[in-house]
Amino acid sequence: MRKAIFLILTLAAPSFAIADHHALTLEATQAEMAWQITSIDLTSDESVITVERESDEGGRTYVSYHLSYDSNGNGGTYTANARGYVDANTITSAYAAGVWHRDGVLVVMDEIVSHSDGTKTVGRIRIDPLARTMTMVQYILE
Repeated sequence: MRKAIFLILTLAAPSFAIADHHALTLEATQAEMAWQITSIDLTSDESVITVERESDEGGRTYVSYHLSYDSNGNGGTYTANARGYVDANTITSAYAAGVWHRDGVLVVMDEIVSHSDGTKTVGRIRIDPLARTMTMVQYILE
C-alpha cells in the first residue's frame, strides 16, 4: 500500500509543478455592485429573477436571469441578458451563462459574461430574496 501511495505521489508531483505557472490572477472591474430585485417568477421548469440598478456612471441597467433546476432543485444552470441605458443615445448589452446553488435562502451564482464592448468577465452573484437585493462582483478576463 505504501508503494502504491508513493507511486501516485511521484507521478502527480510533476503535474503540480507544471500547473503552478498557469495561475489565474483576476482584477475586479469595480467594487461590489448592489442591485434591487424587481420580480421573481417561479414555475416548475425555471425561475426568472429580474433586477435593476442605477449605475455610478449614470443610466440604468436591467438584467433577467433564467435559472433551470437540477434534479434535486437546489442548483442548476442559468442564462442572463442585460441592457444598460446610459443616456438617450447609448445602450450597452451583455449575455451571461453560469451555474447556481442555494446556500440557505440565498442563491449563489457563478457566471461568465460577454459584454457588448468585447470584454469578457467572470462573476459571483448573491441573491437574497428576503431582502429583495442582489450583490455582484465581476472580474476581467479579457
